[in-house]
Amino acid sequence: MLGGKVQTAAALRVHGPQPSLIQPRGKIELGNPVLMQMGPVRSERQSGEGPLIQAKLGDILELKWEIMAMDEELDFLVRDCFAEPGTSGNQGERLPLIENGCPTPAVAQKLIPNPIKAINSAVKLTYLQAFRFDSSPAIRITCHLELCKENCKSVNCKFNDGIKESWGRKRRFAIDNNINRKNEVKEFETRRFVVPRFAQATTSLVIVDPLQQQNSVIKTEQQQQPFISHSSISKQIFENNKKENNKNITKTAKKSSSLFEAFTEVG
Repeated sequence: MLGGKVQTAAALRVHGPQPSLIQPRGKIELGNPVLMQMGPVRSERQSGEGPLIQAKLGDILELKWEIMAMDEELDFLVRDCFAEPGTSGNQGERLPLIENGCPTPAVAQKLIPNPIKAINSAVKLTYLQAFRFDSSPAIRITCHLELCKENCKSVNCKFNDGIKESWGRKRRFAIDNNINRKNEVKEFETRRFVVPRFAQATTSLVIVDPLQQQNSVIKTEQQQQPFISHSSISKQIFENNKKENNKNITKTAKKSSSLFEAFTEVG
């Protein structure tokens, strides 16, 4: 007892399942169930490194989509993606990257030369060469996705080296009635989740141009060079004038001394 107050303590131990195994009542509704990120390729990724916020022009990046609903009943596909300047809403600069699950002809040559790969039902990825728009150092990529209950079907994409399988748009159903019935579905419900059939994911990245940075440094040095040159010239002129003045003073002193000596002799 301290100061008339009683202090007590007790330890309570609860036995039961791990917190991660406890499921909430009801179902979890996910309005935007797919996350998209850009990062370095796996072979170059450092341990614990997260998504990139800046990359160099020409770097090979990993564009990854991951569904947040950890449910084996759900799968997803990448339908369409486009890129636009990160600081501008000008749709005139919009560049289509993926259409109907395949890289567009404009980017399949170099920027996205490979199809979308399925790591598993929860993760899809492809590789993208970093590029930028003239109007902005940042790019913003937006993708439209479609979720499937059970497995999505792949699509065949045409590349320079042949036809490749890509995990983008689903194949058409064989029976028209199935197509119409499927198109009416707006959301999917599993044992644990309720998710929309269609979703959107966006990510942004700043692209640095090393050559542009180098040219900027050179330009700055060139702008400073005339100032340095003029300063050097002014300093040299000052030194020359100083030497010339000293010579004149010396000559004047000698002349005055000679005149003084001559005047003394005459006196």
